[in-house]
Amino acid sequence: MNEEKDIENALRAYGERIRFKQRLAKIQAGVDMNAMRREADAYQSEAEQPGKVRNMWHAYRTTLAVAASAAIITTFGSIFLYRSYQQSHQQEQQYSQLSKEIQAVKSYQRKMQSDLNGRGRGLSINPAQVSGSGFLLTGDGYFVTNNHIVRDADSVYVQSTKGEVYKARVVYTDKTHDLAFLQLCDDSAFRTLPPVPYGFEVRPSDLGERVYTLGYPREEIVYGEGYLSSGTGYRGDSTAYQVAIGVNPGNSGGPLLDEQGNVIGIISGKQTTSEGVSFAVKTNFLLEALNNIPPDSLRGQPLRLNKKNTLAKLPRKKQIKRMQDYVYQVKVFKHKE
Repeated sequence: MNEEKDIENALRAYGERIRFKQRLAKIQAGVDMNAMRREADAYQSEAEQPGKVRNMWHAYRTTLAVAASAAIITTFGSIFLYRSYQQSHQQEQQYSQLSKEIQAVKSYQRKMQSDLNGRGRGLSINPAQVSGSGFLLTGDGYFVTNNHIVRDADSVYVQSTKGEVYKARVVYTDKTHDLAFLQLCDDSAFRTLPPVPYGFEVRPSDLGERVYTLGYPREEIVYGEGYLSSGTGYRGDSTAYQVAIGVNPGNSGGPLLDEQGNVIGIISGKQTTSEGVSFAVKTNFLLEALNNIPPDSLRGQPLRLNKKNTLAKLPRKKQIKRMQDYVYQVKVFKHKE
């Protein structure tokens, strides 16, 4: 929304500049420049007569002042418009979504197609074009990740810490909050897990609260920790938190947890101009999106979140150990040539 306002303001300023130049052109059109030159030559030959110089100044001072003002305004207007565009463009580049693009050899992609019906098998190659992270909402195969990871996907797979790969389908997307919900396709190889061990905290978290995340910036799960540094996200976004935590491409979609093991957000991006400045969509918008999923999309299987947090009394190392089975790598395939 802020970017749209910046564009509108820049276009409005540009339009004012065009209209001013048109008015200036009308003024200039009313001035006989040849007559001015002839009169100037005549006055030059009589330069010793100060009275005539003064008369010429009085005759044309208004037109000259308008022309000079127009030149100044046009120059500074151009500078202002350029700097406004440059600042807006730089702000756009300062926010980076954390999906990870993977270079793939097309022959590997074709080879992978022959294995699309394989269930619960590890991938010997990595032909996915985009990857990120996601985590289970329920033990029977519902996940949440970021919308920008699965956008335009032809097929989506999730991979566990053990290297087991399962095909998933996109159930619902919330583009406004960059969320996507996945469900495992019918897969006899997947064994339903116990209820997720973490809770979902919708109350605002406090500044300075210690937080951590698990995700897949690499092919193996990676732990990162830090603290909550702002109650709003990028450019004051009230739907997100700012956290001081090191994340990288591939971390998008991973859970952000507090010290009690409650999910308080979903990692979504980072600020490229500052080291360790990251952002996470707040959990209450995750729950809001869940309530908006059409029942038909769930294929008759209700999605109910676990309300019991079994991580709260565990030390951090044991929390992480329990968490790992519920955080997956999300791999997206786009089979377009």
